[in-house]
This record gives sequence, C-alpha cells and structure tokens, in this order.
Amino acid sequence: MGVTLRTFVGGELETNAYLVVDDATGEAILIDAPDGITEDVVATAREEGWTITRIVLTHAHWDHIVDAAALKAATGVPLLAHPLTAERLASPDAFAGGYVPAKIAPVTPDGFLNDGDNVTVGSYTFAVMHLPGHDPAHIVLINEPERLLFGGDVVFPGGHGNTAIPGADQAVMNQSLRRLAALPPDLVVYPGHGEPTTLGAEAGWLRSA
Repeated sequence: MGVTLRTFVGGELETNAYLVVDDATGEAILIDAPDGITEDVVATAREEGWTITRIVLTHAHWDHIVDAAALKAATGVPLLAHPLTAERLASPDAFAGGYVPAKIAPVTPDGFLNDGDNVTVGSYTFAVMHLPGHDPAHIVLINEPERLLFGGDVVFPGGHGNTAIPGADQAVMNQSLRRLAALPPDLVVYPGHGEPTTLGAEAGWLRSA
C-alpha cells in the first residue's frame, strides 16, 4: 500500500491537477483546479471508490482555478489555499489580466494554509511551504518519506515559474528556490505544467538562484 497519483490536464495552458490518494483508506485530495477537469475527477473517484476530502490550490492564477467553484460544488468538500488568494478568488476576472479563454466563477476558500501547516491524506501528511516569487500566494505540498513535492508553478524541468508578470518578483523567487535547494534531491517534483522532475535534476540552477 502507498500513495496513488492521478494527473488531470485541463485548459488551454495544459495545467496539471493531481488527485493524491492514500491506498489504505481511499481518502484523497485534489491539488489545483484547471478548466474542464471536474467531470473526470468526480467520475474517477467514484469508479475507484475514493473519497475526496479537500481541494488545495497552489495559487490563484487563472489557469489553476477555473474549475475551483465547480469542483467544490460537485464534491462538497473544503477548498484550501493561502490567505493571499482570497481577494483574487472572490473576483477572479478582475485579477486575471489580459486574455482568459474561460469564465471563472468566484469561490470562497473554506480555510487557509500558511507556511508550516500540514495537509493530511489518510495516514499521510504533507507539509506546506509558502514559496512566493511567481505569485505572492504560492504554496507547495511536500511529503519527504514518499518523496513527493507538488510544486505548482515554482519549479519545472529546466527552470522556474514566470517572474515577468504582475505580482511576481525574481528576488523573492530566488529566496524560494534556495529553500527548495536545501531539500532532499530525490524529491520528485510534480509541477503545474509538463512532466515531473526531481530536485536533484534541477540542482545546478536551483543552487545558483
């Protein structure tokens, strides 16, 4: 027994959402809520006999939240995010900026996650790290024993999240990257876009941040 992951890719920017399941209990959390995934997520959980217990947003950029309200309504479970997401989630269109290919319904978080908090999935505990830079409200979830890091838009294979957008800050991002560089290199990073990597594979540029 262990942890099962299912990846759902949604929206025009091919944003990843992750269903993280404790095999022993069937309890699950969903990380991020891109466009068009609600039906597949709910159907998958039903078919597998999994119980989704909460939804966690890594941050509130539009491509990660389009289905947040729909998923919350469909599952009836709490939605959690960093406190700095609240205003954006309440008025997502006002903060989207520029071209957004989908209407985003407002949603209210049921609770907030700060640096040092924990999120449980059955018998597994994920530590919350607040890693701003790409977005002031950005968090990641880490379980070191299982070598899992759900990194949103902080780390990708070969680079980090965009810091040339409103609210981003390269100096702050560098501080966040240095925190990641101090973690075990065999942590597998499941990013908000694209394929997984490891902190060790990205160590060269992480350490020079």
